[in-house]
Amino acid sequence: MKILGLYHNECALELFEWLGHRGNNVTYCMERLEPEWCKAQCFDLTISYTYRYILNGEILSALGNNVVNIHNSYLPWNRGADPNIWSIVENTPRGVTLHYMDIGLDKGSIIAQELVEGEAGETLQSSYEKLDREAKNLFRKAFTFYRDWPRMKKTPLDSGSYHSVKDGEKIKRVIDSYDITVTEFRARLEADSEE
Repeated sequence: MKILGLYHNECALELFEWLGHRGNNVTYCMERLEPEWCKAQCFDLTISYTYRYILNGEILSALGNNVVNIHNSYLPWNRGADPNIWSIVENTPRGVTLHYMDIGLDKGSIIAQELVEGEAGETLQSSYEKLDREAKNLFRKAFTFYRDWPRMKKTPLDSGSYHSVKDGEKIKRVIDSYDITVTEFRARLEADSEE
C-alpha cells in the first residue's frame, strides 16, 4: 500500500517505520501539502500523527478522502491543541482515538479509541509519553482491520470540548518543566486562579 505519513513530532516516525517494515511504501512529510502534489502521488491512505497543519477540503479530496488522524485524546473530548493537558485541567475522559479526517477539526468519524488511565506520581511528560505509546498501539491493532474501517466508523454522540493553541497559553504559564507531577500542576493552576 502507498501511504503518506504526516507528522511534526518525531515520535510519529516509529509508527511510520513499522508500516514500512510490513511492506508498505511510506512517504514521510512534515511540510504543508499542496493539492496538485497530493493528486499526483495517488496515495492509498494518509495518516496524520502530530501534524501541525490543518487539512482543508481541497487537500482531503486530493488525498482521496481516505485520511485518518491519530489524536491523543478520547474524542470528542479535547479536540485541538494540548489534549493531554486539557484532560488533566478539566478532568475529562483521557484516551487515544483513530478517526477519519473531515473539514471539522478532530470531528471525523471514529474508527477506534481507548480510554487511558492516569497513574499515581505521573508527570506531564510521562503522561504524554503514555498516551503516545497507547496511540501507536491502538493504531497497530486497528490497522489489522484496515479493510473494515469504513464499516467500523462511528459518529461521536457528545459535543465534547475544543481548545486552541491560544487557550493553552493561559494554563502553560504555570509549567516550568514538563517533569512537573500532575498533582503539582493542578495545585499550581488552583493557586494561579486564586491570584
